[in-house]
Amino acid sequence: MSDEPNFFYLRFIIITGIYNLLFSNVAVGNNKLPDPVIKVRTAQIYGNISNLKLSEGEEDVTIGVSVYNPITGQNNYKTNLDKNNRFSLNVPLECSTAIVGFNVQTKTKGYVSCVVGLDQDKELQMNIVFDDKGDMKIDAKGGLNLTSDDMKNIGQAIILFDTHYTWGDYYKMTPEEFAEHELNISLKERTNIALDSLALSEKIREYLVKSFNLGYFKGRLFYYKDAAENSFKGAGIKIPADYKAAEPEKSYYSFLSKFNLNDPQYLYSYSYSGFIKAFLSIKAFNIPQINDMPVDEWLKVVKNKVKDVVGFDSGLFYDMLAANAYAIQLNYRNKPLTNKQLENIKYYYKDRNCGIEDILIKNNKEIIKTLESNKDLKINKTPAIAKEKLMDAIIAKYKGKVVLADFWATWCGPCKSAFTDIIPLKKELKGEDVVFVYVSNVTSPKESWEAQIKVIGGEQYYLTADEWEYILNNLGFDSIPTYLLYDRSGVLKNKVTGFPGKDKMHEMINKILP
Repeated sequence: MSDEPNFFYLRFIIITGIYNLLFSNVAVGNNKLPDPVIKVRTAQIYGNISNLKLSEGEEDVTIGVSVYNPITGQNNYKTNLDKNNRFSLNVPLECSTAIVGFNVQTKTKGYVSCVVGLDQDKELQMNIVFDDKGDMKIDAKGGLNLTSDDMKNIGQAIILFDTHYTWGDYYKMTPEEFAEHELNISLKERTNIALDSLALSEKIREYLVKSFNLGYFKGRLFYYKDAAENSFKGAGIKIPADYKAAEPEKSYYSFLSKFNLNDPQYLYSYSYSGFIKAFLSIKAFNIPQINDMPVDEWLKVVKNKVKDVVGFDSGLFYDMLAANAYAIQLNYRNKPLTNKQLENIKYYYKDRNCGIEDILIKNNKEIIKTLESNKDLKINKTPAIAKEKLMDAIIAKYKGKVVLADFWATWCGPCKSAFTDIIPLKKELKGEDVVFVYVSNVTSPKESWEAQIKVIGGEQYYLTADEWEYILNNLGFDSIPTYLLYDRSGVLKNKVTGFPGKDKMHEMINKILP
């Protein structure tokens, strides 16, 4: 046998090795969503819906997309199904790719609720077909190429996770024992319940695990003190009556170091923005507001406080902390950026995530525009009168005008979504004798209420719990948003719970406006 190399054999080995490497890379790629890149652009989604049988009296069909942005949080976009049963929507994204909610509904009924994957560089085409039983089939091409099972089951997995409630005798646990219990027992149990019974691809399972983790951190693990004190109350123990759980020290949060928060895959998570904002508010960290501090200087302060907890001192996570610190000012306090802040943002992000600079500047312009359009804001003192006559006294102030009273709260998502939908109506009615009155109460924290009304405008009232409860009971409604429509004489003409849509609201007002 010759000792010379067998070149045909070597070539076979090399080619086989290259093939295996390529095959392996493809397999890995198929089991992982592409890493999102922060970039302000739109993604296109279009398609058609076949054999959709509407309930009697329903006409307009709305296509809605809910985007969970990592900086500005949730944003909703809508379009209508046209007469040919087609739709098209350009969806603004803060990342190159995103997983978003998709729904088809009328004013009174939902027909489709699923989750789709969008890509700024690959349009998503959807074909939704209903059979005679009302069951739907979804065919989708483009975007992130999620499977039909993924699109249908992601939402179901989230529901299973959220509704599988776990509890324990937390008041008996130290903060460290609580964290260990919740991570190793409760979180795992809820995750397994959510995933084990559903057909999901590996990459979507990974997406859901990351989303569940962040959501559980901000909703449970960041609130040991509340969980412990609530479990104590639930146990019905009367002695000691003055039980107070300890506020966890900084070291308690070291469990976060196990989760590589620099991983860009977290940007997909529907929990990401809320998690980052909750992280910034943790008492043990004592992170200051960013205000006019240069970003580098602010981050030095932050890193000294949290680097031992998260396990690193540089990377995407810190850039996102700074971005969300500005977003809190913009979207929670409704306070535009100062010139110094704009300068700091441009300087810091110019050589890093320039997409973050674009997002913050765009967000700032939107806040300024909204504030300028709501210069009619007036904060009213609640009339000093018996609660039985309070609503009549409020409405009497606007005698001779049509009054739309909107009952809302800062924590009510549908209420705040309706504020956006009603903006065109307010513009259409400008100059008419119509007054928009907004009524909230102490369940809305005063600071949050004062910030949010800046972008709502109108005549604002802030009631006590007793006043609020009496009005709700007396007028016969128990949920919000609820709208009361009064004519020029102060007579209640309509009561609607749930936003009926701009056109329906306009129709009701026009009937009593002349």
